[in-house]
Amino acid sequence: MKIEKNKKKRNAPKKPQTRTQPENISLLERCDNYLKQKQNLWFPVIMTISLITAVLLYDPRVSEGGDDSAYIVLAIEFLNEFKFANYQGPLYPVMLSLIYAIVGMSLKAFKLFSMLSMLACIYLMYRTFKDRIPATLLFAMLLLTSINSHVLYFASQTYSEAFYMLMQSLLMFLFFKFFVDNEKDYDFMSTEGLKKHLLIATVLLGAILTRTVGYTLLLAIVGYFAVYRQWKNLAWSLATFIVCFAAYQLLINLIWSDLQLQASAQANSLMNKDFYRPELGREDLSGFIVRFIKNSDQYISRFFMVMLGLRTTFTSEGFFVETKSVITIFLYLLGLTALFFSYKENKFMFFSGVTTGIFLIVTFTVLQTHWNQFRLIVPVFPMMLLLLFSGVYYILKIQKLQKLQLLFFAPAALIFFTSLSDSFDAFSKTRKLKDEFSGLSPDWFNYAKASEWVANNLPEDALVASRKPSISTIYGKGRKFQGIFSVRSGNFDAFFERWKADSVDYSIIPLSSLSEQSYNVLLGRIEARLLLDNLFYFAVKDRDFLQQFSEHFDNVEIIESPKIFESHIALAGSQRAIYYADSLLAPLRNRNVTHILTANLRLNPNIKDGNIINTVERTVIYIHDKYPNIFHRLVQIGAPDNEPAEIYLINWEMAE
Repeated sequence: MKIEKNKKKRNAPKKPQTRTQPENISLLERCDNYLKQKQNLWFPVIMTISLITAVLLYDPRVSEGGDDSAYIVLAIEFLNEFKFANYQGPLYPVMLSLIYAIVGMSLKAFKLFSMLSMLACIYLMYRTFKDRIPATLLFAMLLLTSINSHVLYFASQTYSEAFYMLMQSLLMFLFFKFFVDNEKDYDFMSTEGLKKHLLIATVLLGAILTRTVGYTLLLAIVGYFAVYRQWKNLAWSLATFIVCFAAYQLLINLIWSDLQLQASAQANSLMNKDFYRPELGREDLSGFIVRFIKNSDQYISRFFMVMLGLRTTFTSEGFFVETKSVITIFLYLLGLTALFFSYKENKFMFFSGVTTGIFLIVTFTVLQTHWNQFRLIVPVFPMMLLLLFSGVYYILKIQKLQKLQLLFFAPAALIFFTSLSDSFDAFSKTRKLKDEFSGLSPDWFNYAKASEWVANNLPEDALVASRKPSISTIYGKGRKFQGIFSVRSGNFDAFFERWKADSVDYSIIPLSSLSEQSYNVLLGRIEARLLLDNLFYFAVKDRDFLQQFSEHFDNVEIIESPKIFESHIALAGSQRAIYYADSLLAPLRNRNVTHILTANLRLNPNIKDGNIINTVERTVIYIHDKYPNIFHRLVQIGAPDNEPAEIYLINWEMAE
């Protein structure tokens, strides 16, 4: 009877259990609990939103920046010429070369790879932070990222941002799983520790080979182990990375013996005061501090706020909106507050905050202030959101402030609707884009059409030099173009010292003192063009010619003494340069360039004011000084008053 009674009890229907929450649970905790219980429902919704946003933002064009086109060109060169692109992150072009090998020159296929990388990144971010940070923070970050047109723009571009974000997310996922979840400081003889550190080092190397800024991930890992005094893990991480990097470099040197280290190649140019004008000298410590301050204002108070939908990028006149240091300082303080709380409350949040902070500090310190490209902070945009919202979250978790927790949702809602509005505006623009020429301003349309003209009209062995050779290649149906990225200058001081030593007799003529007629008479006799601040001077060797045609130079200042010219130098600032026509011709001759494409690419893309990116045009003019008959115009694309592009044939016999 007793057994039967117990059996009946076991078989009795169970009473339904109801989940009750303590009355004193806070609003944010309630939200955390709800989202954690329903995360398997809401995450697929966010992934669907991300996919829809990426598809609606699809852009069939290549961008005006040129880096996205450059990656495609590097992929083609890697496959066709086995040329390894060590200057820019080489891993991404290698990945694109695999696609090129399968489907050929297909922008759609390249862009699809970016879209898949971005979606995989969002998925990995979810897996990385799931059940490790408060669900409210996780889903706020994911939702605001999934509707952000500035981030999802890169899902249909061939920039490396999407792929780098994927590599970054993969590294964080593995790092959390291996080292933050269990907090084990592995012994040096541990096989398990060796395997985990080697895998982390391999993924880290992949991130660095995608973008050099990936070195900040190494700094974040080292910093994390140092803060939490995991000295063995710190040593393991450095040792395994050095081994992986050395093995990679050895392999590369065996195959391509003349390659320079990726980081050193870029750092050499970044150390210059001006990336494109090395003659201006190297940056000093105070210059890097100024870079950090200016870039902080530009990227945080302007571009980050634009990405949140809280500011517009340009004024009605087409200029960048002004920076606001008060916004920069406030967000820095909020970020530091988040780091302080997360150090005590959540190691996963702390590591992501350290990663974000190091990325921004390094980026703002080394980048030239005039680059102004919001894409440079896109890789850490989701984590910037996470860091800043966590600062608000932890402040409102303080006992005395818990009644104000509703305030957490106010900025989240504001950013949601402003970002959604920006995305709808972007959707309406992309819907109008039918092909790769759609929506281009006249300067870029004419440049693209001129590149296409090259493919349709010049022989296969013709090589055309242009300012944006990668873009020319895309519009030129895969034709190779030669880049002219800077105007090579000579040694001004060496020139002046030779002149003072009487080894060469020069006559120096200020450009400002020449009329158009006297300048035309002087053409072909100009040895070099000198620059002091914003004033140009011509160096002429043929004094007999100046005397023979003296009637054309009656009112022209002619300086024949180095001492007199030294007074002009003393009045000028630090900017000094000299440009020799033969030095500018030499690299074109060495690369067998046959034609040059000139254009009127706007310096400010929003303003048609005549200020252009004039690197190629300056090169042509300085060569023309000495060799006035070397260039023969073949075609002009676009009306003379509508930012035309032109193709010139180089008559090399005129430079003999």
